Amino acid sequence: MSKVLFSTLGMTDPIKNDYDGPLLHIMRHYKPDKVYLFMTRRVCELADQDDRYQVHAARLCEREGFACEFIELRYADIDNPQEFDLFHPIFEKELVNIHNENPGSEIIINLSSGTPQMKSACQLLALTAPFPVMPVQVTTPNESENYGSPNYDVELTWNNNLDNHPEMEPRDRTRLVQSINLRFLFLREAAISNIEAYNYTAALNILAGVKDFISPDVICLLKAAQYRKNMDLTQAEKESRRVKYDLFPIKSGDGKELFEYLLLLSLQQRSGQLMDFVRGISPALSKLFELFLQEKCQRHIKRDYCEEKQRGSGHWKMKRSKLEKMDPNLLAYFDLRFPTGFKDSDLSFSALLPIIEFDCNPQGSFPNEAVLKKAQDMRVVEESIRNKAAHNIIAVKEEQFAREAGISSDKLIRDMQWLYKYIYPHYFTANIDPWESYTKMNNEIIARLKT
Repeated sequence: MSKVLFSTLGMTDPIKNDYDGPLLHIMRHYKPDKVYLFMTRRVCELADQDDRYQVHAARLCEREGFACEFIELRYADIDNPQEFDLFHPIFEKELVNIHNENPGSEIIINLSSGTPQMKSACQLLALTAPFPVMPVQVTTPNESENYGSPNYDVELTWNNNLDNHPEMEPRDRTRLVQSINLRFLFLREAAISNIEAYNYTAALNILAGVKDFISPDVICLLKAAQYRKNMDLTQAEKESRRVKYDLFPIKSGDGKELFEYLLLLSLQQRSGQLMDFVRGISPALSKLFELFLQEKCQRHIKRDYCEEKQRGSGHWKMKRSKLEKMDPNLLAYFDLRFPTGFKDSDLSFSALLPIIEFDCNPQGSFPNEAVLKKAQDMRVVEESIRNKAAHNIIAVKEEQFAREAGISSDKLIRDMQWLYKYIYPHYFTANIDPWESYTKMNNEIIARLKT
């Protein structure tokens, strides 16, 4: 990985009292590929006088055997380097430009050159930059001030620089400052709060501001979670496979999509999004009882009793002619259940309920009082709550839901989960609760985000 150094300049640069100043010393031990020199008016004047900074930096590169490009950031209009508020926005702008000009490079910040205000601005920037940086300090040779002489001779100063003489055993005076980026910490906590609230889009948007601190695995998992919540299961699986995370507890088969949809309804119910929850009930109930009839009563509804309205449309109509052909007794029950007799009808839970009643009553081919009671209760919910919310702009509150439906929204989702487990008991073991799959996924994302 290439290295780029951002350095302010002060009166101890480039050499003072026969030792490297901070700029040269960092260059000597980190060997950057590129150096950006921030220069105020006084520094510009000294550079124009004898080109001391680039001359000594170039000689150091030659001596140490590495190549380095120098870019001067001249701010000759800055004549008061003691103003802290002046430097932070300028440094931030320049550092962002450096990051954009050198993608993938390691950025080093010199914390030891310049005025105290410049050093403080650099330290603050190291804590708040939207990407990782390496803040490096350089101690003086005697651990004290190193102001040196006001007179500067380029040749003599270079020749007398003790850091150039390994036989004198000069020590490495650089120190990588261990610090945690505060911007990242704040935004990470905000992202975690959104992940815990299942708001993956918001978490991704927040982390975009500090993307260089984030492992690509975390972004992949967040995208997988976002796709999953949008029921784009194919894309969710692609993203999760990239980071070798087992996203789906139900791997395949007719029950996979329904399971994920029930999880989504559960999230909506728990987060109080009852409008979305109510509007999502009907397709879940239709699929749930279609699979129940298929797995427990051996009735293949679409194949034996329906026709697709248009090939590939996914919309099905239950046909009287097919009912009569497959099961005349069932058709007779349908005619009793509908005041004017049964006519061709869109496949829905209301059209499936007579089959459940026919099969699950005490004299039916698959008597099951519990399933029959839950099916009838769910139909009441659909009639009293769902149909009203689907065709009107209204608020849905829990008190209203429980009053009109006769059961709470929590009881409804638990009954739906109970029936799913009854249909597919092999997906559930004593050690695994698939209904906690989103919690498990969130914990994995947060753990990786904190690593």
